[in-house]
Amino acid sequence: MAHLDPVNFDLVRRTLMFDGLPAETVHALLGSARMVDAPRGTILFMRGDPADRFYVVLEGWVKLSRESVDGDEHVIGIFSRGETFAEAAIFGLGRFPVTAEVVERGRLVVIPAAPLLSAIRADGALALGILGVMSHRLRYLVTQVEQIRAKSAAQRVGEFLLRLNPAEEGPATIRLPYDKSLIAARLGMKPETFSRALAKLRDFGVRCEGNAVILAEPATLQRYCADG
Repeated sequence: MAHLDPVNFDLVRRTLMFDGLPAETVHALLGSARMVDAPRGTILFMRGDPADRFYVVLEGWVKLSRESVDGDEHVIGIFSRGETFAEAAIFGLGRFPVTAEVVERGRLVVIPAAPLLSAIRADGALALGILGVMSHRLRYLVTQVEQIRAKSAAQRVGEFLLRLNPAEEGPATIRLPYDKSLIAARLGMKPETFSRALAKLRDFGVRCEGNAVILAEPATLQRYCADG
């Protein structure tokens, strides 16, 4: 594949899709992958297209959505640095069930499905590893549903921001899509609820400047989000 520096390779290895797999296995599975730069508005795939690939986000934001019968758009998910999407589709019926659009300029790793599926058929240990990864993803989704019920809106927004924090410690700056209603939809809340939650987080070192969110005290925010 095109050059993937050690930082981004480590990022790919730590995604839910590859977490726990040996480095040499990940290298092999990425052998036919490629990196793409995609400007805002790029359609990566349409609903109904062949599900012959999946993606890892290195930079930017990607929205998954589908239209209802009356033409309304429903946001299914929004993904940013260090997250994978479309991987479930390659194990399904062979067609993407949603449309993927880049909503803030991005850089992505595109991973063809065929080599991965062939490796899984040939290697029972790899198949079990991938099964474990998908089980991990399911537990993660269940945890998200539980958090919607158990956590306040401000805590859910705080946890979302902490997951995007690129710094190990100390202050950090996170860039969000200009259309923050996308994040609100991902977190299961209305845009006005998202805005109120951000305002409440000022007491915990969170400050907004346009589409940039500054985490002045991540440790304080972490403690707040862990309560309750």
